[in-house]
Parts: sequence; structure tokens; C-alpha cells
Amino acid sequence: MDRKPFEQVFDEYYEKLYNYVYMRLLNRENTEDIVSDSFFKALSAYDRFDPEKASVYTWLCTIATNTLYDHLRKNKTGKVVSLEDYLDMGMELSRPDEELERFIDDDAKRAYMILCQLSQKERGLISMRYGMELSYKQMAELLSSNDKAVAKQMERLLDKCKKIAMKNNI
Repeated sequence: MDRKPFEQVFDEYYEKLYNYVYMRLLNRENTEDIVSDSFFKALSAYDRFDPEKASVYTWLCTIATNTLYDHLRKNKTGKVVSLEDYLDMGMELSRPDEELERFIDDDAKRAYMILCQLSQKERGLISMRYGMELSYKQMAELLSSNDKAVAKQMERLLDKCKKIAMKNNI
């Protein structure tokens, strides 16, 4: 099976990986560092990538998740943690007003303002669903849960986001 040139892979998946990491951290500088590191690792290992084992997107998501996980671990606790604990971990957010000034798009500003009011775990779930574009089944596998429980959790979380938006006129 032929592989795409890495430049094409980069162009196709950069924005998705960026969005996934950004939704988790809500910090541009850290996001850019992690995404850059992820693509550097992917480029270094691209000759070993086996398209018969996983799609290039799945492979890149794994690299980005591990890079994010390593970054959080090094900068927060320095100890190995479970995925559940990882979702609860977080970096110190940049000042929301500074980060908000960078957005041009009003929808992005509104999304950022809502994400700022969610817990680390909630942002982790949002980033898995909408940043990585994982199905409930895929999320359930990562979380050692079942897809119905994850779907219900996401339903409650989206309701919470709507309430935050209405309460704050976002």
C-alpha cells in the first residue's frame, strides 16, 4: 500500500491535531509546541508507519496524545498517571482575556469562553469528541467504559455548555 507524502499528511491533519490539543490546554503557545513536537516525532518515524495496522490519522492521534500526556506529566506532577487522572490534569491556563484577543472569529471566542468554564476532565472529553473526532465507541475504549455511558456523559456535558452559554449571554 502506498503512503502519502508526509507534507500531504501534515497539511491534511495539522488543523485537527491543533484543535484537539488546543481544546485540552486552551493555551496557544503550549499547543503549538505540542503539535510541532508531535509532527516532528511522526516525521522521524514515518518510514516505520504501517498503513495496514492503523490509519495515518489514528497513528498521528496516538502520537499527539502521547506527546500531550508527556507534556502534562512533566509540567504538572512528574509521575505516571491513569487516563482518568490524565483527563483531570491540566496546565495553568493563559489569562483568558489575553487568549481571547487572539481570536478573529466570534464563534471561536464563544467556544473559548465556554471551554474556560469547564473542568479539565470535561475539556478532555470535548477534545476527544470534537478535536480528535472520536466516536463514542472509540472514546469508550480509551476510557475503559461503554459507548452508552460516554454518550450520556457527553449529552450532559453539552447541556452544561448550553447552560453556560445562556447564563453568560455567550
